[in-house]
Amino acid sequence: MSSKAFFVLMYITIITIGAIYVPQPLLPEISRYFDCNMNTVSLIISVALLPLAIIPIVYGYILSFFTPKRLILISLIILVFVNLFISISQSIYLIIFLRLIEGFLISAVLTSNMTYISLSVETDKVALYMSYYIAVTIMGGFSGRLISGIIAYYSSWRFSFYFITLSFIIGALLALYLVEDIKNVVGPDVVKHESLFKGYLSVVKNKLYFFVYMAVFCMFFVFAALTNFLPFRIESIDKSSSEITIGLAYSGYLMGIFVSFLATKFVKIFGNQIKAMIFGFFVYISAILILNIPNIYIVFGGMFIFCGGMFLIHSVASGFLNKLAKDKKGIVNGIYIASYYSGGVIGSYAPGFVYKQFGWYFFSALLIFILLIGLASIFQFRKNSY
Repeated sequence: MSSKAFFVLMYITIITIGAIYVPQPLLPEISRYFDCNMNTVSLIISVALLPLAIIPIVYGYILSFFTPKRLILISLIILVFVNLFISISQSIYLIIFLRLIEGFLISAVLTSNMTYISLSVETDKVALYMSYYIAVTIMGGFSGRLISGIIAYYSSWRFSFYFITLSFIIGALLALYLVEDIKNVVGPDVVKHESLFKGYLSVVKNKLYFFVYMAVFCMFFVFAALTNFLPFRIESIDKSSSEITIGLAYSGYLMGIFVSFLATKFVKIFGNQIKAMIFGFFVYISAILILNIPNIYIVFGGMFIFCGGMFLIHSVASGFLNKLAKDKKGIVNGIYIASYYSGGVIGSYAPGFVYKQFGWYFFSALLIFILLIGLASIFQFRKNSY
């Protein structure tokens, strides 16, 4: 793969991941604009995550009909129009529906990007390129939140969607002219539904895999919940908080890049992956306790600890699962991603009812309870594997 193609794919990854989270710092403002409650407006994030919990299960089948470049181009072109319609929409429910469509298209782009990389680089370099890919997804998550907050502060929340529309236009043009087309190694006739279903079923029935999937589900449930309702928490602490302030509160997200690259060193320090994940859960829980302190500066600092704990678990768990899997790695990874985003879909919406009815402290207690379930899953894994 040429360096030009790689950088184009990384740019596309940044803008697609960024597009998922662009509305997050804007949720309070959008809620006021459409006069709707936090549970309704939080669906803007939840529905965009939903396809990411489904698409990985069938990614091989979808890509058997399209080359990665073609699927990327088709998806980006449609994304341009979807975001343009979002930016001019006068209905919160239309925006939610369009965000659901956007989620499916983003899933297609991200799946195609990963497939393109795996098919076009040498086998011994795939892990290196994937580590770059993970770091770029983290950058996308942070930049989407920060840039949208800055744009909304100086203009309007609608201009954040104009910006992402322009970004997709640039991405489509770059992909068209700078990314070479490659052929898939699997054709439609090779995909067998029955054997595919049996493969997924055999993986899910494996207790060791199940405990890791449960831990990952709980991990991202909590991450999605806290990051989605963080803007409302910040506004409750400081009524004068701007979109820029809220966007900057996600700076802790950058800890993910640092932790992801050092995950193997953490494993060496603790002796094995299980102990490293247990430590990550304790850091995670401690961060939520810190975030209960009603001080903006402490919240900012607490987010670095919070994100550090989450990405330590995520980085170690994904690598550990691939080491654990002797075969069916595509299926194992597909279910991992589906478990991850399933937690995100539910976590970004359901805890809002607790927050609305009982306040932040009950909300954080719920998140700690969910993390304790995830921690218990890791202990169960250790019990069943040793």
